[in-house]
Amino acid sequence: MKSDLKKRTIRGEKMKKMIILFMVLFLGLQNAPSQTSADAVRIRQNEIGFGARALAMGGNGVALANDYSALYWNPAGLASLKQGELFADFSHLQFGNQAIFAGSLSDVDENFTRLRSLGMAVPLPTTRGSFVLAFGYNFVRDFDEYLYFNGVNPLSNGLEFELEDANGNYQWYPFDKDVKQTEELTDEGGLHQWSFGTAIAMSPNFDLGISANFWRGKDNYNFMFFQQDDANRYSTFPGDFESYTVRQNLITDFSAFNLKLGGMFKLNRAMRLGIAVEFPTTFTVTENYSSSDELVFDDGYVDAVEDEPGEWQYQVKTPYRLDAGIGVNSGLLKLTAAATYQDWSQTRFVKPEHASLDEDYGSLLEENRFIRQDYRETLNYHLGGELALPGSNMYLRGGYAVYPSPLKDADSDMDKKYYSGGVGFKISPNVRLDATFLRGNWSRQSEDSYTPGGTLEEITENRVFLGIKYNF
Repeated sequence: MKSDLKKRTIRGEKMKKMIILFMVLFLGLQNAPSQTSADAVRIRQNEIGFGARALAMGGNGVALANDYSALYWNPAGLASLKQGELFADFSHLQFGNQAIFAGSLSDVDENFTRLRSLGMAVPLPTTRGSFVLAFGYNFVRDFDEYLYFNGVNPLSNGLEFELEDANGNYQWYPFDKDVKQTEELTDEGGLHQWSFGTAIAMSPNFDLGISANFWRGKDNYNFMFFQQDDANRYSTFPGDFESYTVRQNLITDFSAFNLKLGGMFKLNRAMRLGIAVEFPTTFTVTENYSSSDELVFDDGYVDAVEDEPGEWQYQVKTPYRLDAGIGVNSGLLKLTAAATYQDWSQTRFVKPEHASLDEDYGSLLEENRFIRQDYRETLNYHLGGELALPGSNMYLRGGYAVYPSPLKDADSDMDKKYYSGGVGFKISPNVRLDATFLRGNWSRQSEDSYTPGGTLEEITENRVFLGIKYNF
C-alpha cells in the first residue's frame, strides 16, 4: 500500500538516530476525496419522511394525510383541512449493528434524537371549496449510522513502510496481516426542508396541491482505523511496528430546491386515490475533509502525519419520485396502501458550472457509468390502517413497509423491512397527541482496503416518534 506521501523522521537515541522514510496510502480523504456511485445514491436513499400518524400506518401518507404532514406526502391533502393547525414532531433513533469481522462478533448501538418537524397550515376564506396554505420545517432523511468491529485479520491489506537502516539501505517492511484490527465509523446528520405549500379544491371530487422545498443538510462522518501487533509478530528492527492509526473526518453540506405536485381524487364517499410527483432535484454538495495517521514502534517512538484539510464541491441530480396510494375510510376503520417509484440508475454526478473539467471532475463524471450499470428502479410499498376505538378518543394504528435495495441483483435480505404501530389520543377538541414505534431490519456487507475480508452486518433500527397537533 504505497502513495506519494513521505515523511522523514528520527527514531531517537535508542535507535541511534536512524532516519526513517515511510509511505502510506490514505484512503478516501487524501487530496480530493474519491466519490463513488454509492455516495450519489445515498443522498435520497432511505428517506422516511415525518409525521407520527403517517409513519405508524406504513410510512406513506399520499392517500390519507389530511393534516400539516400532507405538505410532504401529498400537498393536495392540505385541502381537507377545515381549521388552522400547528404541528410538531420529535423522533428518537436507536441504531443497532451486529458486525462479524474475521470471525469476531461486535454488537453495538448508538442513539440519535432530534426535532422532526414544526409547521403551520391555515385554511383561507373562500366562497366555496377550500384554499389552504402551509409552511414549516421538516426533517425527512437521516444519515445516522454506527459501525464498530475488531478481530485478528489473517489477510493482507498491503500496508508497508519504506525504512532506511543504519547502513543507508532502503527496504520495504510489511505491516499488513496477522494483526488485530479495529474500525469505527460514525455518521450523523440528515436532510431537512423548509417547505411552503398550497392546496385548492378544484372540484367536489378533485384537490390539487403544490409544495416548494428548500433543502438543507449536513453529514458529519468520522472514520478510525487501528491495527496493533499484539502478538509481537513484527519485532525485527527497523520494522518493529507496534501499531498504526488512521483518522478521517468528512463534513458535508447539502443544498437544493425542488417542487412537488400532488392530486387527490375522491372516488366515492369512502375511497380516495392520491398521486404525487416530485421533480428532479440538483443538490450542491460541499465537502470539508481532513485526515491524519500515526505509526508507533516497539520502543515507543511515534511518527505522526496530519494531512492538509481541503474542500471539494460537486453536484448530484436525483431523479423523479412518484407516489401513489389508495385510502379507504369506513368511519371507524381507515386502510391505506401506497407505493413509491424511483429509478436510481438515473442519478447523476454533475460538475458545477464554475468548475473546470480537470482530472478530479473527470473521474467524478466517470462514476455516472457505474450508476447506470449497478443501480436499478425500485418500488417501495406501504400498508397500514387506523382503528378509532368506539366510545373513546383513542386511535390504534399499524403498518408494514418494504424499501428494496437499489442495487441490481441484491439479495432480498438487503431490503429494508419496517413494522410500525402507534396510538393517537384526542385529549381535547383541539389537541391530538400521537406516538409511534417503528422497527426496521436488514443485512449489509461492507469492506475497505484497510480490512480485507470485510464485515457482515445485521442492522436493526428502533424509532420512536412523538407528535402533537393543535387546531385553531
